[in-house]
Amino acid sequence: MTREEILNQLMERSILQKNEYVILAEGFESAFLGVSGFSPARAVYDFWKCLDVIIQRDGVGFDEAIDWLEDFVQEDLGKHSPIYIKLL
Repeated sequence: MTREEILNQLMERSILQKNEYVILAEGFESAFLGVSGFSPARAVYDFWKCLDVIIQRDGVGFDEAIDWLEDFVQEDLGKHSPIYIKLL
């Protein structure tokens, strides 16, 4: 799904309340799972798919990719920061 498709689906399905927004992580559209069901709404991503995106896109090894992703997910973007979950 592209960024535009994600945004269209959020609007078409009325997932976000009026004047509510989520922060989408650029480049991780294929790892997008949905939106949290509590306020404030937050975009939810599959951590392992994000890791795969980095490895494939940047041509780096597992250790370098996981170090970068761990730093990235720790960035504080406020109460709308995306959530990255590690599926079992």
